[in-house]
Amino acid sequence: MARNDQIVIKKIEEVTGGGHHGGGWKVAYADFMTAMMAFFLLLWILAASDEEALRGLADYFTPSLSQSGGKGQGMLNGQVIAPNGDQGGSNSPDGDTRLPTFGQENPLAVFDSRLRDEQTEVMVEYETQPDGTMVAIGQGEKEQGEAGTSDQEFDGTAAEKAARDQAMQDQYMAEVQERDENMTRLEDEVRRNIGANVDLAELISNLRFDRTSEGLLVQIMDNAGQSMFTSGSARVDSRTRDLIRVIGEAIADMDNDIVITGHTDAVPFANSMGYSNWELSADRANATRRVLIDTGVSPARIKRISGLASTVPLDNTDPMAAENRRIGVLLAYPETAPPRPVDPNR
Repeated sequence: MARNDQIVIKKIEEVTGGGHHGGGWKVAYADFMTAMMAFFLLLWILAASDEEALRGLADYFTPSLSQSGGKGQGMLNGQVIAPNGDQGGSNSPDGDTRLPTFGQENPLAVFDSRLRDEQTEVMVEYETQPDGTMVAIGQGEKEQGEAGTSDQEFDGTAAEKAARDQAMQDQYMAEVQERDENMTRLEDEVRRNIGANVDLAELISNLRFDRTSEGLLVQIMDNAGQSMFTSGSARVDSRTRDLIRVIGEAIADMDNDIVITGHTDAVPFANSMGYSNWELSADRANATRRVLIDTGVSPARIKRISGLASTVPLDNTDPMAAENRRIGVLLAYPETAPPRPVDPNR
């Protein structure tokens, strides 16, 4: 039996899309640009139109409501009764439900927010006074007769500020007076203790007390007849040591920080090792520090020692004068200085 084999040829055509190289995105982009153009045209028309044109445009887009008060024409004839007896679907005064008016009262208010009848909420901040009263902040710019802080309240606020300033000034003056009294007692105690010691009585002329802006400066200085240190040496002799001890005993119980400085005259001094007036003045200040600590002064109170050589002479007219050779012990005022007094003319 013969076979009739039928040959079937299937042709497959491959359809390749454009992918991201296709043109489908151009259609979406064109639609977007068209919508944007229409939007900007609408904005331009609204901005360029006068009030009459805007009112006509608003009337055109305002929905027309039926004159039947929103009632339907169905089998219930618009009579929808709520469980509490209220009638719904009505815009009459008898019903609680109010239908939207869609801007019928003022159509232009839809396009211009300035024509809307809106109440702006005013936020007022209040400050509690020491007597417990509440005073509005920033109400002083209101005209007389408007709600705000009255002249009496302003007078009270100014009087309270003046009272606070006066209290701060009184506190400052009291602390300054107390500080000065402490320094005066210290000076009197040192002088009294030195005068009571027969061996040190003649050294009272070698002491100088100065009130500076930084504190009380006690200076131990040479004079023409009495030297506190051996020439060219930082060694403390017995009488100078006793004098420093008297000062240390007087300030041991105080809380003031201490700054010690050493000074020399302008006589050139230098040895083969390069030891000059700078090193000499610093070594004398450091020797004074050691004597004060041995006397009972807390090391934590000593904040700085420095040698100034002849850069700060006591006698500017004579750089070679004996009193330029000295040791300064500064009792500094507390860092937490009292508040400055308020100028009443400000």
